Formats: sequence, C-alpha cells, structure tokens
Amino acid sequence: MEKIILIGGGGHARSIIDTIISSGVFTIAGIVDNFEGEVLGIPVIGDDRKLTEIFNSGIRNAFVAIGSVGDTTLRKNTLDMILKIGFTVPNIVDKTAVVSVNTAIGFGNFIGKNAVVNCDCTIGNMVIINSNATVEHNSYVGDFSHIASGAVLCGTVTIGKNTHIGANATVIQGVTIGEDCLIGAGSVVLGNINDRVKAYGNPCRVAGDKV
Repeated sequence: MEKIILIGGGGHARSIIDTIISSGVFTIAGIVDNFEGEVLGIPVIGDDRKLTEIFNSGIRNAFVAIGSVGDTTLRKNTLDMILKIGFTVPNIVDKTAVVSVNTAIGFGNFIGKNAVVNCDCTIGNMVIINSNATVEHNSYVGDFSHIASGAVLCGTVTIGKNTHIGANATVIQGVTIGEDCLIGAGSVVLGNINDRVKAYGNPCRVAGDKV
C-alpha cells in the first residue's frame, strides 16, 4: 500500500484515520501537527516545517485532516502549502459510504460513514460529507464546503463554495445556497439563500451576515 500523511491531529482527523485504516487503501506514515504524541496510535512526526523533508523521503500522498465549521481559511492555506511542495491529495471515502459511479468528484474530499452521494452529482474539491449525510441526485457541492453529520440535500440542490450545512439540516429539492454561508443545525431550508449569510430555523431564515 502507498503511504500517506495527515496534516492535522484533531477530532476530524480521528474519523479520517479510522476510515483509512478500515479501507486498507493507504498506510498512514504519520501526522503533521504542532504537538507531540499520537492519535489513535498514529504518531505525530513533526510540524509543517517537516513537510518538504517528508516529501523528499518518498511519501507522495497527503491529506488535510483539519475540520471546519464556517471558516475554511486554515484548510485552504494548508492545501496550498502541500500542493506547492508536490503532494498528491486523494479522496478518502469510508467503506460504508455509498457513492454513485455516475457522479463527478474532485480531489481532497472526505466522505464519512454511511454517507450517500447519489447519481449525477458534482462534488468539488476539499469537501467534507460527514457521517450519515445524504447528497441526492443532480446536486452540486462547491469546493471546501461541509455537509455535516445527518444533513440531507434533496435532489438538484446547489451548495456554493465554503458553505457549512449544519448537522441534521434538510435542504429541499431545487434550492440553491450561496457561497460562504452557515446554515444552522436542524434547519429546514425551503428557499434559496444568498451568499455570505448565516441562517437557521424551521423554516430556515437569514439571521444576518456571516462574520
């Protein structure tokens, strides 16, 4: 198996480690973070300053294991750093997830346990589709967006870049949610949402600009 390193050793990394180990696609060579120790038995082998050395040692795969709730800046900066070094950033898909062969997926995405991505969807780059989330047919999820645990995107939903759909939220069919939005947990989104706002509730209503 090819080796991979993870950048980030927080809570989101634990889900990724579990998925990688159970899938058997990669061997995790270590975690890059700014603390000493290990996460689920995987050692922290240094901080960002060691990435070039790791690449030169022959490890070519890296994955951004940093989560996000509304602010994707750290994930973006980390991706830029590892791409400039030359790392390949694969998709990590849990073995329990169901992903249609008739869908288009970019790179650096994490698709968690029991998630579903149905046919004719387009998933961008660096998207998180978390445990038990559903992205139904003909939907689009933009780069760096996060579909949190249990959230449901019904058919033909469009989610812009850098948008967070909270846990157990439901977005009904045909709705478009803009870029840089934060949709609260448990919300029921019945109509379109403009860019750069936070919204929540049932029915979901805009509560103000996202800051």
